[in-house]
Amino acid sequence: MLNSQPGRIESLTVVYDGDCMLCRRSVRWLRQQRTHGGIDVIAAADSDAIARFGDTPDYGEHMIVAANDGRVWIGVPDAYLVVMWAVGGLRLLSYVMSLAPLKPLAGRVFRIVTGNRHVIGRVVGEGCVHCAPI
Repeated sequence: MLNSQPGRIESLTVVYDGDCMLCRRSVRWLRQQRTHGGIDVIAAADSDAIARFGDTPDYGEHMIVAANDGRVWIGVPDAYLVVMWAVGGLRLLSYVMSLAPLKPLAGRVFRIVTGNRHVIGRVVGEGCVHCAPI
């Protein structure tokens, strides 16, 4: 994951689904965390995000994480593990979840959460226009 990079990561940009209330809640949480380096967050529909990352058919469906050195991680599990790596209290867990035996399991867990984020958003009281009724 991040232990064999070409450059030093000093900041990350996280592009998320700004229409998803669970994603927005997660961003609020992320902004409150102590992180290693800076983390900027930007909604996928924001014109700056589209200018930087494009507007493809599935854009906004997958979290994108871009490092200051030009590397980009898209979706499950890598983008999520990189964000965990940047959060102070989750760095060790991100390394453990990156290990070959555990990475597929981490991917399955992240896929379940992201694939059901609108349902989960409704359950935690953060419903949106896309959220499935419960």
